[in-house]
Amino acid sequence: MTQTQQQAPGQATQPMVVLSQVLKEYKVGKKTITAVDQVDLTINKGEIFAIIGYSGAGKSTLVRLINGLETITSGSLTVDGFEIAGKRESQLREIRSNIGMIFQQFNLMSSRTVAGNVEFPLIVAGWDKAKRQQRVAELLDFVGLTDRAGNYPDQLSGGQKQRVGIARALATSPSLLLADESTSALDPETTAEVLALLKKVNAELGITVVVITHEMDVVSSIADRVAVMEKGKVVESGQVYDVFSDPQTETARRFVGTTVKTLPVGQEAADLKARHRGFLVNIEVTEGNDSLGRVLSHLGSRNVSFNIVQGGLETLQGQSYGNLTLELLGDVTSLDAVLAELKTVTRVREVR
Repeated sequence: MTQTQQQAPGQATQPMVVLSQVLKEYKVGKKTITAVDQVDLTINKGEIFAIIGYSGAGKSTLVRLINGLETITSGSLTVDGFEIAGKRESQLREIRSNIGMIFQQFNLMSSRTVAGNVEFPLIVAGWDKAKRQQRVAELLDFVGLTDRAGNYPDQLSGGQKQRVGIARALATSPSLLLADESTSALDPETTAEVLALLKKVNAELGITVVVITHEMDVVSSIADRVAVMEKGKVVESGQVYDVFSDPQTETARRFVGTTVKTLPVGQEAADLKARHRGFLVNIEVTEGNDSLGRVLSHLGSRNVSFNIVQGGLETLQGQSYGNLTLELLGDVTSLDAVLAELKTVTRVREVR
């Protein structure tokens, strides 16, 4: 399949999307609703960038600003060097031709076949029939649906429908692909297949992919970097491993808690304390922390023993992180010395 290559891994980073102090407000009666609040963000060419947040965080509005479906209230937003703000609809259509979009509910035309759905944006773009047919054949082969070309959407599974959506989004050879909650309507196995296809789009075609999601598993599976949104603001951003192995905000910690066991609180903490007579602490575990391993391995020489009573680890970008809840057993003086040493090598929190 032929495709103009974008920024290749290992090359100097160049920005694909740049948001500077972007504000989006809506007037609802006499009220002003702020959906996106002074966001600064740079998405680089050739990467998979995730924007994660709970419902109402502003992430879907942010996508609609990037593809020009919503106008920004103030600030600057550029896509591949083109300023979005203040452009006429005719100018935005040209910019949008460089942006592919896939959706949660697929948005396929039920009256058109699989091939017809993929062909439609090429018809709109004015391609001649022979080139359209060639491009459709290439795309259906790329997404593994050549044998479904003549089927209609209601004859497809959810995963197949999303593959059609991806093929259609790639039709005009965009340099940027936006995926807005594109797997939230799918089962886990199908989600994994669609995410693998998005990775293929990025790796083989060099297309920058922006994934909008509320699912931590999606971020951990494919993203290079992530921005965490809350109430219209970007509250954390960076490499996926850095953000989620050491979350700085409560929102990020909540996402981490959906995949790994974090600090037990409330009834869970009370139940653990009722079952264990020792001192309960929660420690943070990150890959390559040899100092933590040495401290734990030498507890016996300090007259302290320990049991792991709860915990979990996750792998992100080839590195492990997580939390372990330990029961420490020993006299008060020895425990105080061990806790002081642990606090020099990792984050330690008492289970209360």
